[in-house]
Amino acid sequence: MQVQVLLRIAGVGLLVTVICQALTKAGREDIATVAGVAGILIVVMMVVSLAGEVLSQVQAVFQLP
Repeated sequence: MQVQVLLRIAGVGLLVTVICQALTKAGREDIATVAGVAGILIVVMMVVSLAGEVLSQVQAVFQLP
């Protein structure tokens, strides 16, 4: 499962990079910046989801309420 998450994050990064480069070459730096920020937010949401799963597993291991 962890490898799939890493591959998804890498895929999002690659896709955002290609989009930003294409938009920059087309002279749309403002939209490229928005696309970059959107990519960062997507990855942050993925990481927060994983952190929630890790915390629930730690809670189950230590039998916390």
